[in-house]
Amino acid sequence: MNLQDRKVILSDVSMLMIAVFWGSGFGVSSFLLRSMSPMWLLSFRFLLSAAVVLSIFWKRISRLDVKDLFLSCLGGFSLAITFLFQIFGLVFTTPGKQSFIQSINVILVPIMFAILYKRSPGRFSLAGAVVTTAGLLIMAFTPGMSFNLGDTLSLGLAFTVAFHVILVGNFSRRMDPLAYAVVSFVSAAFLTTFVALLFEPFPRLTDLGRDFWMFFLYVSLVVTVVPFLIQPVAQKYSPDTHAAILMSTESLWGYAIAIFMGEEALNFQVLMGGLVIFAGVLVTESELFIMKQAKKRKNKQEQKTAI
Repeated sequence: MNLQDRKVILSDVSMLMIAVFWGSGFGVSSFLLRSMSPMWLLSFRFLLSAAVVLSIFWKRISRLDVKDLFLSCLGGFSLAITFLFQIFGLVFTTPGKQSFIQSINVILVPIMFAILYKRSPGRFSLAGAVVTTAGLLIMAFTPGMSFNLGDTLSLGLAFTVAFHVILVGNFSRRMDPLAYAVVSFVSAAFLTTFVALLFEPFPRLTDLGRDFWMFFLYVSLVVTVVPFLIQPVAQKYSPDTHAAILMSTESLWGYAIAIFMGEEALNFQVLMGGLVIFAGVLVTESELFIMKQAKKRKNKQEQKTAI
């Protein structure tokens, strides 16, 4: 296995870890919304996250030129809009339902990739996306299920997540990914705070209990800072479709944590859908191995022909 293959595998494992962190965020964010309005929750979340990454990586910003700074701000605004769809969607729907609906971004990413780059994302990636989407549909479908405002916003979240994955993949390959992450955090904090000041009254912080602040620190640091620092570094070495498929497993983790928090109930359908999703991940991750074996067979055949 060469160095590039190792980087891809390590990146894919990192994005699977991101899915675990993100999955835990649905139920925790739903809990926090009971005590704070959506925009101020996002504002405080990004302000703390931006302060943390700035204190650690502020020197890296000097590595970006004016164009890179602009693109990083664009990525930050995309991130903020994504979270706007998520947080307002959670006001009107359940954490488990939102995690499933937004995960259809797994099939949107290869479609957007093909449209933007005018080339196929690859047979294995496309097949993995289709199988993973089928698993998500199995898990989410219930007879007579309704589609409310929160679900519509969650569908918008799926499109913004897919667009953000494409942006991060593109930008992280053209600039320092950690510098990009720092600027995107700061710009997201600026946008969410500006909107919060315009549309929502400032919250009474003295009314918030210890549990709120513990969960707030968790969602700001573990669910936000860690994954969004890892994502641009990981996507620098791994295809965007890999990122979409692996990070879409956050639905599994989101559902599991929602069950643990008493927000959802476990059933056989969920287990079946989870197995199909796992099969989709295996299809995607088998690409490196199968292509490598095919290359070896081709080289052997060429050597025999030459003899």
